[in-house]
Amino acid sequence: MDNSKKHQQKKRSKHKQKDYKKNKDKQKNKNKNNSKKEKKTTELSQITEPVEKQIPKCEKCNKKQSQFYCSMCQVYYCAKCEEEIHKISALKKHKKHLYKAPYNELVKKNNFNRCRKHNKELSLYCIDENKLICSECYSNCKLNNHEILGLNDFSNEIYEIIKMIFNKMQNEENQNKETIEKSLENQNKLKEKIKNICKKIENDSDLLIQKIQDSKINHLNLFKKIEIIINNKIETILEDTEKKQKKILKKKIKINTIKKFKKDKNHIELIQGGKEIIKTEIKSEKNGKKGKTKEKKSRKGELEEKEKEKEKENEKEKENEKEKEKEKEKKRKSENKEEFDSGMNYGNRIKLKNENKTAWNPSDDNLYGTIFGKKIYSSGKHEIKIKIDQFPNPKNKSNLIHLGIIKTENRENFIKYGNYQGTYCFRTIWIDHQKKLQSRKRKNENGKWTEKIYPKKLILKKNDIFTIFLDMDQKKISFKINEKNLEGWENLPQKVNFFAGLWYQNGEEKNQITII
Repeated sequence: MDNSKKHQQKKRSKHKQKDYKKNKDKQKNKNKNNSKKEKKTTELSQITEPVEKQIPKCEKCNKKQSQFYCSMCQVYYCAKCEEEIHKISALKKHKKHLYKAPYNELVKKNNFNRCRKHNKELSLYCIDENKLICSECYSNCKLNNHEILGLNDFSNEIYEIIKMIFNKMQNEENQNKETIEKSLENQNKLKEKIKNICKKIENDSDLLIQKIQDSKINHLNLFKKIEIIINNKIETILEDTEKKQKKILKKKIKINTIKKFKKDKNHIELIQGGKEIIKTEIKSEKNGKKGKTKEKKSRKGELEEKEKEKEKENEKEKENEKEKEKEKEKKRKSENKEEFDSGMNYGNRIKLKNENKTAWNPSDDNLYGTIFGKKIYSSGKHEIKIKIDQFPNPKNKSNLIHLGIIKTENRENFIKYGNYQGTYCFRTIWIDHQKKLQSRKRKNENGKWTEKIYPKKLILKKNDIFTIFLDMDQKKISFKINEKNLEGWENLPQKVNFFAGLWYQNGEEKNQITII
């Protein structure tokens, strides 16, 4: 029994030794594994850092707490920094990936910070695989000798890269701004050049239009001259034809008389010829010369009477023609007669008398009025003679007058508003600093005055006769005082009317003019 027990004890001791060895080996392996794990943890501890669960500060200004997190930039921003960075056109798309801070709470809800394989926090970044990894993924990456970074280092590198990109973008934006400013300056310069070119074109076009109008006027004047020449030639031809017709009538009368003589039997026999007939005629002539002479005289008397009657008819025709010409001249004179327009005087300050041929100023206001002619002048040559009936002291500055023509289109504006545009006139004017009167020729085209001074001796006086010469064929006007010819103006409008402006003085004889 004792031997068996001993044998059993030995067996048990052997088993225990084996178990002890096994346990020792296990403990060694465990210690090795724990040492490896500790090494690993030390390596990981060097890379990773604890993640703050509180709201982080803005990573740009490092002053304010962050309000947004951009998943594209992987940076926390406050509101101001986020607006400044995402204003750039290239970074506007990042706004779709903005998350409101705190980012950790949003990550916890959606588990963005967990590894899908090992369900552990993503605390590292593998550069070779270009993704976030957990601590267990780290072992596989380490075996494959991948480069691994901590999130903070990675974010710093990305932040620096973004800074570089942002700086480049800002530089590009500044360059773009400079280019835009230069382009705007160039645009403004081009606009100014275009405006100058347009002005030049307008001026050139106006000059061309004026030249064309002048050429038209010259051509019209030439055509009118040609018409006058042709009409004169036609008149001369008609006169020649009348003279020739008269000559032809005289010849016809002679031919008719000759035919009557031929109808006489005796003359027919003579024409046929015969000696006997000639002899008998000679005898008859000898026997009765007296009878033949009587017959000849009677025939001559008839011819003379007929000629006298024709001459009387011709004289009557000439008298009728003269009467017709006189009537035409009367019509022309009646047409050329000018009268003042009683219904169109300026401000009703002018009174008319002597069948609207005399105009005078009865009021005591120290103002002037204007009278207007009825007739429109468009062609031909015309004279308007005006007698100065009353004209006060020429040394007084109130003693002024306007005499001339105005464009018919501007007549109503002149009457209503006193607009002098389109006027061509003679004017006396008082000069204050010299204290004297001057005579000038004056015109107003397109609202601009041009005038020239006449000599001092041409001031109007009482009983002077002022004459306006109008040549509407050549579009010219000239003036005359008594027997002194004065210069005028050219390039008149196509249709004009006469006007006269009277200035009067208080307490003296009022201005008065009459159309002769």
